[in-house]
Amino acid sequence: MNFKNSHAINGLGLNEKPVVVVGVVKNIEKTLKKDIQILSKALGFFREIHWFLVESESNDKSVDILAEIKKNNDNFNYKSLGSSMKNNTNRTEILAAARNAYLVYLREKVNQNEFPYIVVADFNLLNNKLSHNSILTSWSNDNWDVVTANQSGPYYDIWALRHPLWAPNDCWEHHRFIRNYVRFPESALTFAIRSRMLRINKKSNWIRVDSSFGGFAIYKSQFLFMNNYYEGLDEKGKMICEHVTFHKKLTENGARIYINPAMINTKYTDHSRQITFWPTLIRFIKNLKKLV
Repeated sequence: MNFKNSHAINGLGLNEKPVVVVGVVKNIEKTLKKDIQILSKALGFFREIHWFLVESESNDKSVDILAEIKKNNDNFNYKSLGSSMKNNTNRTEILAAARNAYLVYLREKVNQNEFPYIVVADFNLLNNKLSHNSILTSWSNDNWDVVTANQSGPYYDIWALRHPLWAPNDCWEHHRFIRNYVRFPESALTFAIRSRMLRINKKSNWIRVDSSFGGFAIYKSQFLFMNNYYEGLDEKGKMICEHVTFHKKLTENGARIYINPAMINTKYTDHSRQITFWPTLIRFIKNLKKLV
């Protein structure tokens, strides 16, 4: 462990502080225990870890697994929303509702002064490369209110990303615009999505953004205790990434959001694998007729 990481634990007293991990889970019957093992090890420098997970829309035995873990861990809690959302509800509205459930829990059950940091994590093994030391690099910089993860492969979470130069707009709205004028689908994907999936060297400078997530984020708890909520639709009623609407409210209240290039949580996800050679080649062949 380097000097800065040791200073983070001792100087900031992280080993004296508890942390809460929250997240939304779906179909985690086979992966949740492994996820908790990975995250527990990576966050092991905190005094203790508390958990609150929100289950939604699963069609496996996720709820049984959550109940089993709760039975054996006094610091573990969860809420199941089941499949109670209407059939015509957009995916982003479902996600926003689930994330708002953990905000309600935090604001009703957690003492902000006791828990200075809140971790928001994805599951389904999306943080499989996360490590103790990579998280601690976040305390080499004290100028943040929200710090989010990077990947050793292409940066995948483009829909949640907003940056004035890198990603100034909704990537899928951009994609729909391009498709009006570009016949070949793969070209539109390149313009709107692939070109934004940068490989960010872990030694790079931190990147200040208006919004990002990347599957793992640490929040100074005061910014999750504000009277803000996630929304899955924009002002025109169109689907939008729920992180973008939430982070917009945070930045309006002064929050400083960064991507920490050294906080690597995985290499590839289902999103970034789609731009690798074989998936691209398969799509290219399927759409050859559109080149004519």
